[in-house]
Amino acid sequence: MSTVSERRSTRTGRLPPVPRLAGLAAVLGTWIFWSGVFVTGFGWIVTNNVLVGAVAAAFAAYTAARPSGGRLPAPVAPLIVLVAGAWTVAAPFVFGVEMGILFWSNVVAGALVAVLAAACLYGGRKLEAEPSTSA
Repeated sequence: MSTVSERRSTRTGRLPPVPRLAGLAAVLGTWIFWSGVFVTGFGWIVTNNVLVGAVAAAFAAYTAARPSGGRLPAPVAPLIVLVAGAWTVAAPFVFGVEMGILFWSNVVAGALVAVLAAACLYGGRKLEAEPSTSA
């Protein structure tokens, strides 16, 4: 019976660390969720951030827990996180938020979430392509 470290050492190439990237995206989703409170926003952008931040954090956490997909097909959860990140970047422009801390918080956090979700999508494809080794 092989150990986990032996199985990892037999891999031919390095794979993107999907659970870590998704975990970081979940943390950023939590920041988006609370950003309207911490940086004292007002209006629809705060409601938007609560909803989109919750969706991004929940699906990113799901991706971190089940990188192979679990009950959902593998690319679905990271794709939802990617869309949530892209919308977070666009939301300050759509809602007409002044250029301030909340504006830049949304743009930067949303861009990071989108990039991390794209990396999870790429890493998930690599995980699917890798042949599974059963002991």
